[in-house]
Amino acid sequence: MSYSHYSKAIDNRLASVEGLIGAIRRMMAEGRDCEEILLQLSAAESSIKKVAKIVLTDHFNHCVTESIEKGDKDAIESFNAILDKYI
Repeated sequence: MSYSHYSKAIDNRLASVEGLIGAIRRMMAEGRDCEEILLQLSAAESSIKKVAKIVLTDHFNHCVTESIEKGDKDAIESFNAILDKYI
């Protein structure tokens, strides 16, 4: 299933993650201080988690809700399986 509710906000966050990853790679190649690198890794991880939360919430609010309204009883099990993998 494609992500139909893809937004500019999500795209901006993902672009930010790409920038952070590039910066981390450069920092490592330059032999920068481990603390600086870890700080940037933490920022990238936080950004990815924010995107995941947006996608997960949107999936529940749109996809799961619509499936339940259409009588798909497996939608809740499927959502729970996604939560198990994500968490």
